Amino acid sequence: MIQKQETELREESPLAIGIGKLPEGVMSSDGVVPSVPLSETSCPERASLMERITNSENMRQAYQQVKRNKGAPGIDGMKVEELPYYLKAHWVQLKSQLETGRYQPQSVRKVEILKPGGGKRMLGIPTVVDRLIQQAIHQVLSPLWEPNFSEHSYGFRPGRRASDGVNKARIYQEEGYRYVVDIDLSKFFDEVNHSRLMSRLMERTPGEQALHRLVHRFLKAGIMEGGLVETREKGTPQGSPLSPLLSNIVLDELDKELEHRGHKFVRYADDCNIYVKKKRSGERVFASVSQFLEKKMRLKVNGEKSKVDQPRNRKFLGFSFYYRKGRVGIRISPESISRFRSKVKDLCRMGRGMNIGDFVFDLLNPYLQGWINYYRIGETKSTVEKLDEWIRRRLRLLLWRSWKRRWTRRNKLMERGLPEQRAVDSAFNGRGPWWNSGASHMNAAYGRSYFKSLKLVELKAKVLFYQKSLINGTAVCGTARTVV
Repeated sequence: MIQKQETELREESPLAIGIGKLPEGVMSSDGVVPSVPLSETSCPERASLMERITNSENMRQAYQQVKRNKGAPGIDGMKVEELPYYLKAHWVQLKSQLETGRYQPQSVRKVEILKPGGGKRMLGIPTVVDRLIQQAIHQVLSPLWEPNFSEHSYGFRPGRRASDGVNKARIYQEEGYRYVVDIDLSKFFDEVNHSRLMSRLMERTPGEQALHRLVHRFLKAGIMEGGLVETREKGTPQGSPLSPLLSNIVLDELDKELEHRGHKFVRYADDCNIYVKKKRSGERVFASVSQFLEKKMRLKVNGEKSKVDQPRNRKFLGFSFYYRKGRVGIRISPESISRFRSKVKDLCRMGRGMNIGDFVFDLLNPYLQGWINYYRIGETKSTVEKLDEWIRRRLRLLLWRSWKRRWTRRNKLMERGLPEQRAVDSAFNGRGPWWNSGASHMNAAYGRSYFKSLKLVELKAKVLFYQKSLINGTAVCGTARTVV
């Protein structure tokens, strides 16, 4: 009976589990499905790309990645947690459709988010099943393209991070390239030409008609908003697992052109900075590269945001640069600091009414940790020290407001060791919450040691630890989300 169930599950779903380990359809506590030997293809190197995409091990890895990414449901409302049960019932049919080129992706759900610099960015949220398929395609296509991508490209590539690109930009400036051609592509993901993209894809994967047909259908999948589906003739909406790879495939043509011209440049997704020694040279480069992008690649250059200037006057991936005593330093851009403050304020509003310890642990610390992991490469000791002080003041503001009544404030201050008379004077001073959050009585009662007891992430401590690990050669580069 057990052998029969195992056979049926292996045939029906790529998320099959080993016999005698877990009940049918159940995953382990860490969310990882135990692996089983591959069965579909005995010689994977001879299989077609579609067979490698639908291979059990590849699909299992794709599912685990989709599960880690979480994400909102698509237009069908299916959640990631429901995917194993759907695949158990429909995998045989789904696999057949994929390998014969009959699979039809569903429309994506349109979501608009505010851009840091103003305006809105359109995201397309695919269904969970389509996200799984796209992730599986990404895992097979990425190794084919990675060896030929430019060394100057840093976005959405394994083993490369935004910090690597920022450091490379600093090195160019130290070599004397003190002007930057900052090229801004206008709505790049909305302007990608499908024909050119498919042409480049087919050059690298000849004879894979089923794969070409599937990718083309993903590109053409409609966008649903308010119950209405809008067709697409160009663009690849952000929000899908395949979109970053496709954008790199498109912009690899730009990388190769810049390499052919001998330029010093750094590209992260659609952010491209070219470094030159003179402003006049930069203006010539900007004119010729803009013509190449618009005439040949059929992309649009944003003339208002693109500019030839000194790097210290521009921002790149959330950082800016400064010159001091003949060296080039990296610092956090003022715009990034401003967005950080706004985000922390928003989190504090969400934290009203919560226990202060729960708020710090569940909401504030995850954001602080991710933010400093990204920005720790900057020479930011004094900046983050001021931010730490400001964060503690925001938390004292939360406490003061939560007490509401004056006698409650008096009692809370006395509990923290303040003399009764001082506690009374402070609680009844008639000043506003923000003034009190920075006053001496709140600093004395709820000082740095109190927030340490809450295990509040200290930005300065994280930066100093990272700098020390660089000196000792023990730095570990963990995953950091781009939060520019």
